[in-house]
Amino acid sequence: RDPENPISIDKVQLPPYYPQSDLAKRDWANGLESAQLVDKQIGEVLQRLADEGLAENTLVFIIGDNGRCMPRGKQFLYDGGIQVPILVSWPGKIKAGQVNDNMVTTIDISKTILDAAGITPPHPLQGKNLLDESTNNRKYIFAARDKMDETHDAMRAIRSKEFKLIHNLMPERAYCQFNRYKETSYPVLAELNVLNMKGELPPEQAAFMAATKPEFELYDMINDPYEINNLADNSDYKKLKAELLKELNNWRENVIKDKGVTA
Repeated sequence: RDPENPISIDKVQLPPYYPQSDLAKRDWANGLESAQLVDKQIGEVLQRLADEGLAENTLVFIIGDNGRCMPRGKQFLYDGGIQVPILVSWPGKIKAGQVNDNMVTTIDISKTILDAAGITPPHPLQGKNLLDESTNNRKYIFAARDKMDETHDAMRAIRSKEFKLIHNLMPERAYCQFNRYKETSYPVLAELNVLNMKGELPPEQAAFMAATKPEFELYDMINDPYEINNLADNSDYKKLKAELLKELNNWRENVIKDKGVTA
């Protein structure tokens, strides 16, 4: 919690796939307050670099972890799980206050650092330099999830600016398999479980509590940014689904040498 700048739950707007309860809003607000505290700490580090005359010779990256600590967040391939902030500071080299909405991924950071340091890697990198125009025309980013802690599942995803396709390689398994970390750390998951057992969840919340998953999930990220309306079986999107699946399979087979579901 941030005692200097507390966030009221009255200011919180939750995605529709969460219960619109005071408990859920407080949990969300606590995460925002934690970000405020980290922001202050980062400010102290940047100020020290400036005070010691090191700022203009220091490239700083600040990134979030892989998704928020909420259901449908960390460990899942929805944007709540894979979308993280990347903040970059390099006084004298990067103009402050810019915002870039290119398709980028955290593997771009290593390529960017090596280029900035004038280092040629001994093998080709998948990442691109964030400080030049390399990412301007990137069409897709990719994501994968396998076993997490003691929970065995496998998912692959491809995302363009407009659409995302998720391939669930183990559709017979529930999204919410038992996971000790989540059970002890996610109060909203406990609330979802209780409401689900009571049969009180609306469809957009109940879907995540289902006993099985669809093999494919296709979302219109422009008109459905919360990824609620699965278009995978909609005949109007058959061609698009095939195109995305082809690109996803190419990435799996030729880039990451994907072994699929492993024991």
